[in-house]
Parts: sequence; structure tokens; C-alpha cells
Amino acid sequence: MSLVLFSIGNPGPSNRHSTGHLMLKLLLDNYSSTVKQLVPKSTYSISSNNDKSLVFIKSNTYMNESAKAWNKIVANEKLPTDSTVIILYDDFENDIPSVKLSKFRKNESHNGIKNLMATMQNETRYQVLKLGIGIGPKPVQASKETMSSWVLAPFTLEQKHIIMSQSFDLCLFYLQQIAEAGGEIGDVGKFDAKVKKMWKKQQNGNE
Repeated sequence: MSLVLFSIGNPGPSNRHSTGHLMLKLLLDNYSSTVKQLVPKSTYSISSNNDKSLVFIKSNTYMNESAKAWNKIVANEKLPTDSTVIILYDDFENDIPSVKLSKFRKNESHNGIKNLMATMQNETRYQVLKLGIGIGPKPVQASKETMSSWVLAPFTLEQKHIIMSQSFDLCLFYLQQIAEAGGEIGDVGKFDAKVKKMWKKQQNGNE
């Protein structure tokens, strides 16, 4: 089983909307002994270990054009057919430092995920899952304009520290569990709940 980590977000300065890219970089740094730095290829950047069991891909398009990057990837790259693709993105429905594994929903509210749905929700070559990194709490009763300004604003130093420590550790734990299961995770909701329970038990044991 190959694990393909695909981050989406806007190019430019780091902000809440580029949390997927931040997490990809942290994970890439963690595996730097076996995976080299990303190689830019116009609409995306890519790197992998020697046997392509671990592939890192960063979309270089704007969030609402994420499908353009994915279409270029599948056209130009020979991803293993047993790949499990994990989309890394900013999840404004959940708070820092939560992480959630899920499939596409019928009514996606996230513009990047919504853009990818038509291309990826019926993907038959690879298993596609979403790993949302919580960036909330979001503004209460926010208008569309307020939400747009909020996701494009940077984290506070404290929030970024939590993302880079607690959220990162949890993301890494999720990926380890997916890899140990060989990508055979069955019901995604039940798998997500199982991983959360395992993580909580591990954290309580370390206290």
C-alpha cells in the first residue's frame, strides 16, 4: 500500500487556509531521512521515497482550483494503483488541535474539497480520504465575508505552536494507523473514532 499525502491551500503567505500545506511540510520534515524536498512542477510539487510507498504532493493552485492540480498529477505521475490518497486541508468545522478522517460528504462547505469532489469522489484507481486539521473555533454566526477574512488571516503564535505540536503529533498518529492497517480501514467513521480513542488512551497513559 502506498500513502499519498496531498495538501491543498492558497499560494502566498501562510494563513489558516494554508494549514494543509503547513502540515505537509511538517510531515515531510519528519520523513526527511527517506524523502527529499518537494520538486516544483507548475501546478503541483512532488516528492517520494525510493519505492513510492510514501508520496508527498502540494497543490500550487488556488484553493478553489485544487482539481486542476490533481488532474495534472494523475496525467503526469505514475502513482501506484494501491495508493490511499489523503487530502490534507484546513477544517474550519472543528477546533484546534482536533483532526478528523472522513470521506466526501454530499454537501461540502469547504471550497477546496468541493472543487475536488467532481474529480475525486468517484475515483476508482485509488482510495481517497480527507484528513481535516481543525482550525477553529470559527467566528459565531459569521457572514460569508467574515468567514473569508477569517480563513485568510494568520494564526496567533500560540495557535500556530499548537498546530505544529499537538495537531502534527495527532496527524502523524493517524497516518501510522492507516499504514499499519494497510489502507484497509473499512468504515471510515468507525476507524476515525477508533483512532481518536487510541490516541486519548495513549495521552492519558503519558500523563
